Amino acid sequence: MPRENKYDYLYVLQGNYGFGHGWEDLSAEPQTYTGRKAIRVTRQEYRANEGGNYRIIRRREPRNGSK
Repeated sequence: MPRENKYDYLYVLQGNYGFGHGWEDLSAEPQTYTGRKAIRVTRQEYRANEGGNYRIIRRREPRNGSK
């Protein structure tokens, strides 16, 4: 029986608006093919409508109920 994974893997869109606060999380999607496409579309929308720098990072977070 396979073990259940205790982490969720995400793509996170971060923005840096240059006010000295550093990178802020703006949006997150699950780390799948469709999640990557969705986060890239979101980044294009932010670039078209707002100023600042944007990046996509990969993150893993513990699932609820995991230690």
